[in-house]
Amino acid sequence: MASFFVVEDHALTSLGIRGVLSEQPDFVCAGFASQKGEALQKLSVLSESKSLPEIVILDLFLGEESGIDLLKEINRQFPGIKVLIYSMFEKPGIVSLALENGAKGFVSKSTREEELITAVKMVLDGGNYVQHNLVPPLFTYRTMLDSFTKQEQNIFKLILERKNRSQIAAELNIASRSLENYLSRIYSKTGCKGHEELIKKFGE
Repeated sequence: MASFFVVEDHALTSLGIRGVLSEQPDFVCAGFASQKGEALQKLSVLSESKSLPEIVILDLFLGEESGIDLLKEINRQFPGIKVLIYSMFEKPGIVSLALENGAKGFVSKSTREEELITAVKMVLDGGNYVQHNLVPPLFTYRTMLDSFTKQEQNIFKLILERKNRSQIAAELNIASRSLENYLSRIYSKTGCKGHEELIKKFGE
C-alpha cells in the first residue's frame, strides 16, 4: 500500500482528492492539512511514528501562505517524501517554479481525475509527471528566462511566489533603488507593466 497526504485549504477539494485516491486499491490516506504549519506539525508526528507518507499532494496557494515555501520545507525536513503539485494555477512560470523547488509532478485542477491518479502512480514509481498540455509552454518560458541575468531570474521567481517589493529586497539583500532598476528591466523583457501583469501572464 502507498500512503498519501493532502495539503489543500479548500475543505471540499481536499475531501474530493482524498476520496478519489482512497478508492484506488493500492492507496491509503495518511492524513491531511489546510495550512503550512499544520502540515509540518502532522508530518513531524508521522515521522516520529515512522509512518511518513510516500507522497504529498500539495496545493500551491494556501490562503495567504505559499505552497512553494511549504514545498521547500518538506524537501528540507522530509527528503524521502515525494511532492506532487495539484493547482488551479497552471501558467508556465508557476509550473517551472514548482519543479525547480523539488516537486516531482504538476497537475492542474482543471484536468480529469484519471490524470491525477496517473500522475500519483508515476511519481510513486520514481518518475516525474507534468500534465501533457503544460509541457510546450514550459519550454517556451524557460527559453525566455535564459535571457534574464541571474539576479533578474531570482527577482522574477519571487514575484511569481507573490512576494512584495520589501520581501524581495530583504530576501535578496538588495537596496530598494537597485530592485526598481531590476524590475524595470524585467518589465521591459516581458512586456509587462507591473507585478500583477507578470503574475497574470506567467504565474496563474
